[in-house]
Amino acid sequence: MPVLFFLFAFLAVPSLSAQPSVNPALKAGDWPARWIAPPDAEPNGFGVYHFRKTFDLPAVPERFVVHVSADNRYRLFVNGTPVVSGPARGDLEYWHYETIDLARHLRPGKNVLAAVVWNYAEYRPVAQITFRTAFLMQGDTEAESVVNTGEGWKVLPDPAYAPIPVDRKALGNVYIVVGPGERLDASSYPWGWETLEYSDADWKPAQPLRQAVPKWGHNHDIYLGWKLVPRDIPLMEERVIRIPEIERQTGLEADGGFLAGEKDLVIPAGSRATLLLDQSHLVTAYPELTASGGRGASLRLTYAEALFDAEGRKGHRDSTEGKTIRGYHDEILFDGGERRHFRPLWWRTYRYLQLDIETADQPLVLHDLYSTFTAYPFEERASFSGSDPSLTDIWNVGWR
Repeated sequence: MPVLFFLFAFLAVPSLSAQPSVNPALKAGDWPARWIAPPDAEPNGFGVYHFRKTFDLPAVPERFVVHVSADNRYRLFVNGTPVVSGPARGDLEYWHYETIDLARHLRPGKNVLAAVVWNYAEYRPVAQITFRTAFLMQGDTEAESVVNTGEGWKVLPDPAYAPIPVDRKALGNVYIVVGPGERLDASSYPWGWETLEYSDADWKPAQPLRQAVPKWGHNHDIYLGWKLVPRDIPLMEERVIRIPEIERQTGLEADGGFLAGEKDLVIPAGSRATLLLDQSHLVTAYPELTASGGRGASLRLTYAEALFDAEGRKGHRDSTEGKTIRGYHDEILFDGGERRHFRPLWWRTYRYLQLDIETADQPLVLHDLYSTFTAYPFEERASFSGSDPSLTDIWNVGWR
């Protein structure tokens, strides 16, 4: 008997949540804002940098629209709250900027804008075009010009980060197009740098570069770089998804309470432990970890879509018996501080996430670990049903 099914729609269309409109004057001539950079830094070398600008407002405005971009990438905070990441990828002739209204994140009196900007340099993803390390913010009108990049912005190079180049040989000489893993030394990280309470008195003034230039008219100087165009796709979505299953563990006894964010997981001093987690399906996500203590401890997070057998074969993705993980990874070196929150600069792709932990003379307390899913913001506006359950599985795989 043929399989019967009903297909009501097959298109998933993107969310049309629009960014605020752009002042037409900014599309027709040079911007007042200037690109800024860390002084004395290698323009095209690996680096992670924190930029800050404090300013005062007599009252919270109804509208406070800014345009933001960076090379290679950035994440922007307002008074400690993350608000936007970017830019959307392009090339030097079409370099994108994001437009966002910050009004709801502002307060009367002192405010701070803070951005982390990074350049992966020679380790960058294959798709990442670059000119040099830099950051840009332009207010939409005179009312927002107080935050234009140029004079008044400060910057701090972050020595806590080091790249972990992808070891292609260890992964079986496969073609890898993603960027590097990250090693973060918590003892060197400027905790709280994005908050209003943090003191940036010792930070250096950012170095102003040239004025920002939109792509308009006959502006065809091939050496100019960063010819600005508005982001033409929606912002990436972000939402928390819990990791549902502990596939196996050694050296500790964890349970579902930890994965649910309801129970601490303590790794004793002077011990080693491994925890293999199964997200149940492949995701593009930021793993986010909150931990306390563990001075001198290290934690390695390895990412993979499937495990490998002794002959280097993946086989069925659900199968883990007798198999080991092989993938790119991040590393965290703990400083013993309280409720340290870790999130890589860029999202990872994984189904399986393995934690390899080694503690020194202090226990490490893991308070929570979850995935922040990110992707282009499609909305599923289709429905499907059939007499063969495997077709539903195919639909779900196709959707993901």
